[in-house]
Amino acid sequence: MELKKCKEGHYYDGSIYQECPTCKELREGGAAFGATEGIFDSSGTVSPSMGATVPPAGGWGGTVQSSGATLPLSGSGATLPITGGAGQRQTEGVTVAVMQAEMGIDPVVGWLVSLNGKEKGRDYRIHSDNNFIGRGEQMDICIRGDETISRVNHAVISYDTRDKLFYFSRGDGRSIVRLNGKAMLTTAELNAYDIIEIGKTQLLFIPLCGERFEWTNNENGHG
Repeated sequence: MELKKCKEGHYYDGSIYQECPTCKELREGGAAFGATEGIFDSSGTVSPSMGATVPPAGGWGGTVQSSGATLPLSGSGATLPITGGAGQRQTEGVTVAVMQAEMGIDPVVGWLVSLNGKEKGRDYRIHSDNNFIGRGEQMDICIRGDETISRVNHAVISYDTRDKLFYFSRGDGRSIVRLNGKAMLTTAELNAYDIIEIGKTQLLFIPLCGERFEWTNNENGHG
């Protein structure tokens, strides 16, 4: 993972994106997908829609009309262009995770388990490479019921299949993310039973892959 910060202050994975995806959406599609409105309106008074989420054209349940916008998909944060016609998506050029390409599936490498909130007790699968976290349905890890979590790319969990290490980093979320109670402003290595805080949600990290176990594409079992 190659964490970069654009001139507007957005963080993104430079190994996947040649430019900041958030800035690209703003430039090509108007309002950023999942962006939040400011607290004050043009008159300097508190806006009644303070903290409200700005939906894409057509509403959250409708068709996204921004022809150049991209959304992360499951499988190492691969992106698909969204067309302006009936929500159809072009599939050419979609990239997949290295492990998925070798095995034919995208196997689980670990889990997050919710410790509180509406989804207390629920587990979330982690796959290899990058896992984008948010409350939007298109996220690799979708956490529902917590309005303090951004819809898109609030944080990222990554598994490096070469070094066999997990990493946690902040994304474009408005609120600070925490690791074991400490604010996360850069990328940090994850260890078993670390506690991640995103919005008001606490998540326990449980690894599967690492030094003691690794998936392999042969038929003789694990590596």
